[in-house]
Amino acid sequence: MTFPAAGHDPQAPGPAQPNSSTRPHSRPAPILDEDRLENLVVELHEAPDMQQTMDRFLAFAVDFLTCDHATIALRHRTKITPGAATDEASHAALLAQLDCGEGPCLTAISTGLSVLVPDSARETRWPLWTSHVTPRGRSIFAIPLTAANATFGALTLTGEQPHSFDAEDAKAPRVATYGAVAIAAARQHDSLVEAVYAGQCIGQAVGILRERFNIDDNRAFDILKRYSQHSNTKLRDVAQHLLDTGQLPATGRKLDHNLRAGGLKNHR
Repeated sequence: MTFPAAGHDPQAPGPAQPNSSTRPHSRPAPILDEDRLENLVVELHEAPDMQQTMDRFLAFAVDFLTCDHATIALRHRTKITPGAATDEASHAALLAQLDCGEGPCLTAISTGLSVLVPDSARETRWPLWTSHVTPRGRSIFAIPLTAANATFGALTLTGEQPHSFDAEDAKAPRVATYGAVAIAAARQHDSLVEAVYAGQCIGQAVGILRERFNIDDNRAFDILKRYSQHSNTKLRDVAQHLLDTGQLPATGRKLDHNLRAGGLKNHR
């Protein structure tokens, strides 16, 4: 048997139950990391080009990993160039590292291994680079961007305070993996689009020379190629100049006159 509590009138009405209009609004369930990463994959896939892929990735990385700045450096053959940055200050810091020729980002690219700088004010591995770093200590985490077993760049995260990152934390390398795959795919796509455009541009330029000098495609292409070699200019740029101006670059009208006057034989 259940007895009422002391002082309780069994005939009295019980406490009012809140109806739907008086109940407090329930908080939305937090978005899980896995869901956020899945959303990242979709967002990067929908980016129209490589630059926007990198920009979207950096915005996500700063928010997801709770750091202050982030940059991407890209390697093309032996040259390393800035790819993207969250702000002007971090872009300038990346340029300074490239000018020094040493630092955590470059080491991550050359070794394919992540590099952690817990406190830049106490860093001794790259003396030339550290001499350009602000005396106020910062934390830097450089992670290689690798796809198809090739390292093509690095993601560099920066925290305004020392010891912002944990080398044992797997979140940052995992995010870098997602970004690397998306950026590599976008880079390949942009290269294919550029190759198609270059082919169309060169084809149109060949057609102009063919009609102008009454020559076949091979000889017209040879003219473009020789201009490209002599001026140390990409073949696509020579063709684009002809399309834009109606002239071949450098010597322009003079050579055009010589070609019309019979100098074409010098370009066999």
